Amino acid sequence: MNSFKKLAAVAMLLLAGTSVAVAQDEVTEFVFAHPGPIRTMDAPVTWFGSTHWLTNLMYDCLIWRAADGNGYVGQAAESWENIDELTWRFNLRPGQTFHNGEVLDAEAVKWNIDRVLAREDFLVHPQWLFVDEVIVIDELTLDIKTDEPHAYFEYDISFNGCQILPPDYMAEVGEEEFARAPIGSGPYRLAEFTESDRYVFEAWDGYWGGRPEVDRVIYQVIPEQSAQVAALLAGQVDMISAVPVPDRERVASTEGLSLLTETSNRMVQFYLRVETETGSFAETYPGYEPATLDNNVRLAISHALDRVLLAEVQGSAQPRLGRVCSYYPEGFPDRLADPEVVANWYDPELARQLLTEAGYDVANGQGPTIYMDAPTFQSGNDAEVAQIAEVMLEEVGFNVELNVLDASAYNEQVVSSGNNREMMMTTLGCSPSLVPTFYVCDWVQANYNVCVEEWDAIGTEIVRTVDPEARLELWSQWWDYYLDYAQTITLFEVDSVMGFNTAEFEFTPRKDGWFTFRDLRLAGG
Repeated sequence: MNSFKKLAAVAMLLLAGTSVAVAQDEVTEFVFAHPGPIRTMDAPVTWFGSTHWLTNLMYDCLIWRAADGNGYVGQAAESWENIDELTWRFNLRPGQTFHNGEVLDAEAVKWNIDRVLAREDFLVHPQWLFVDEVIVIDELTLDIKTDEPHAYFEYDISFNGCQILPPDYMAEVGEEEFARAPIGSGPYRLAEFTESDRYVFEAWDGYWGGRPEVDRVIYQVIPEQSAQVAALLAGQVDMISAVPVPDRERVASTEGLSLLTETSNRMVQFYLRVETETGSFAETYPGYEPATLDNNVRLAISHALDRVLLAEVQGSAQPRLGRVCSYYPEGFPDRLADPEVVANWYDPELARQLLTEAGYDVANGQGPTIYMDAPTFQSGNDAEVAQIAEVMLEEVGFNVELNVLDASAYNEQVVSSGNNREMMMTTLGCSPSLVPTFYVCDWVQANYNVCVEEWDAIGTEIVRTVDPEARLELWSQWWDYYLDYAQTITLFEVDSVMGFNTAEFEFTPRKDGWFTFRDLRLAGG
């Protein structure tokens, strides 16, 4: 443990009446620089994966995605099987409890799923509507029934909202108090936290899988990349999720530090406004009509952006046309990730033609005005990417008003509030399970709602088509709509280049890009 963190650990243990000698020998502490923001610890309330990195330490789900991306592993469930086309049976591990001693049984699991299904105010609610009913068979056995066959059942049952909370404790303290003092059944307990700042998790002796090797995992919110790098080099944190290109050689050459590279399972996109009803748009911009309501304008934006160059500006990314990562069959790597295909999509002349067809005299400088919102940093050089995109759009005739905000302000003022005007940058997951549901008519979020009935029907059919070949045929049709409608403009797939303290810890990055540290080990352990 470096001297900075060791002193902090010693001080905390002295306050608890523990000797300094014990602190030096036994307390291990790992600090991760979280880019923020972090939402509520009442996990099913929020959809944001960056919050679930933390909650995954504190809560168990029934099952979880394997770290290498190959299948699933049991958490609260010891085994599970698909007993008919609509029913999955889960067998729980015996003797499980929550951190406060409350029993984790089939009734507790049912209560949690029923809670998500009943709460339309939860962001995760729409993605759980595939569940029709939860039936308790006995104390350790339950069935989850779907209303129709569900192709991505295991993925969805292990995604956001899957966390199991203690029903009796929730009833005792209420939701507000629970969010301030949450309790789960995972390998770590939340010992203390300052909201959206510092979260301290301590290893729990009672976990069914055994006590974790690392005593304490701390998520410290540090929004700015430069501050993250400085903290890593100073030994104040043990890991940062994205090392900027100019700093990589310095980090790699620092004793005790290394660079780790893995797919992030994240993509950078632009959302374009296709309606004015969602979020705070109508109140913030009364009477304003976005230029992007015109499909030709949206397609012009898509063809004006050189994704190859934008990926180079990001620093560790691969250009893409579609919102599903290329290592999934649904990502159609030959069609949506092939470098030549992506490069040929960049067509400034076609972009100008589309603007002309939309009624703009671009030859005489009378192009549409576009308001673009972007963060300084989410997955890399986001501000720089936005600035280059601004130039590309202006070259084909757009007038661009660029608004760049730091990450926390961006999330508050644009993302959460739905104040995006015409064009906003966002970093999103790229798994095929949920993507089709984001483009059906009843999926409404603050930043957009897409409602094209034919597209809706294809997306709905995808998630209930179990046969993989038939499902890929539907996906092919689905991508036609995605590219032609151009509400979401995919730019590139991000690789995570992490800075990590290899002198003290061992960690294999997860294929799904989640920074959760259940599998963290001590170096040489």
